[in-house]
Amino acid sequence: MRRKDRELTAQEGLEIIDACEYGTISCITDEGEIFSVPISVVREEGSVFLHGAPAGSKAKLLNDGRNVTLVCVSYARVPILTDEQLDAIKDDGKALGAKVFTTEYKSAIAETKAYIVTDEAARLRALRLLSEKYTPKYMRTFDVAAAHGLKAMNIYELKIASITAKAKIIRD
Repeated sequence: MRRKDRELTAQEGLEIIDACEYGTISCITDEGEIFSVPISVVREEGSVFLHGAPAGSKAKLLNDGRNVTLVCVSYARVPILTDEQLDAIKDDGKALGAKVFTTEYKSAIAETKAYIVTDEAARLRALRLLSEKYTPKYMRTFDVAAAHGLKAMNIYELKIASITAKAKIIRD
């Protein structure tokens, strides 16, 4: 990592995955093309789970230990300064670049191996974890939805091989 001052621990990287609204996965197809798609993710221990249709690009690619890169961002915002703070640095190009014309963020990149989850109990568990993360208010109806939905979806497991994370948070 070039900016060692922004490097976070592997544990903090896992926390970024847990907190992200969505992630993006990327891999190389059999034809040598780049495939990338945003996805909903949930993590349990050293694995990340996602779902998708049983046909299409994800279904074709996310199996047999294919190398997949997962990128997650849990925090991104442009700094908000008061007029007084801006006036104090308005003639300082370096300070303006560092404190105004920038973005604060927390991001993680995980190198993973992808597999289709075939065990029915594991598929149900992963779908439950995804649903608890994204639709916790509606979990009382989960069993009915899962009984129907699992028939028409694949569950994928991305086993984390390595993870790096970094953040830029402006401190006064």
